[in-house]
Amino acid sequence: MEKPSKKKVLVIEDNEDIADILFKRLELAGYLPELVKNGIEAISKLLKNEFGPQAVILDLMLPGRMGYDLLNTIKSTWPDTKVFVFSAHKEYRGRIPTESISGFFCKTDGIDQLITAVQTAVEK
Repeated sequence: MEKPSKKKVLVIEDNEDIADILFKRLELAGYLPELVKNGIEAISKLLKNEFGPQAVILDLMLPGRMGYDLLNTIKSTWPDTKVFVFSAHKEYRGRIPTESISGFFCKTDGIDQLITAVQTAVEK
């Protein structure tokens, strides 16, 4: 019997410490995480991968291409991909249309809720 492949989660985060923690937590949860540090790398990674990730964890404040712009590109090109915003800026919560994302999580609240939301959305 063929073993099911791990589900991919793309982490778009320029803070190396946060990216490393997310990577390790996603791996422990049974996912295949991929890390990029900015929006340009993210689009390049998404375009090279014909299947795309099942979920994206997106920081809004990124070098090169801001998260808002990147979110619009991801949702218009890969509409079935679940996008979770993980931001240090709580004030942005109400500025993103809720139909565009699967969840908004503040970095100050920790990672546990984010990982649980990813698991719930991706396993549906």
